[in-house]
Amino acid sequence: MSIMPKLPFEAMRDICDEKSGRMIWAARNSRTGCLRASKPFGRIDFHGDGDEALFKACANYVWRMLCFDFVAYRPHSCMPCTADFDIGAVYHLRERCGDYPDRDARLRAERVLRDSLDALVKQAESVLPVTEQKGAMAWGKAFGIV
Repeated sequence: MSIMPKLPFEAMRDICDEKSGRMIWAARNSRTGCLRASKPFGRIDFHGDGDEALFKACANYVWRMLCFDFVAYRPHSCMPCTADFDIGAVYHLRERCGDYPDRDARLRAERVLRDSLDALVKQAESVLPVTEQKGAMAWGKAFGIV
């Protein structure tokens, strides 16, 4: 029995553009059709193609946020405070390569990207009612909101 939920990935992917749809689709286990149990991209070549590294980091972020919202299983139900570590690594390397004039500019760019990814996750979550979001419901109960 799989502990990872089967989500409507087709519906989630259809409501966004192609690149965002690829990020959501990466969170899907191609064998079972359920949400993956681990990050889609465990290893990211930060010194290779910068756009591909950023895509993989963003896909990992989207997967982690979907896990937080839809999985009530202990390893995946913790607060996603480390979800953006891959993104930070990509941007840090870009700052070291001279793409950003200073740390503040890099942090602003990271924040804009995270905000857009959070909007993407919210859009993907909207295909299911909040009562289906077991992780979000568990944290809502813990905080006394639900």
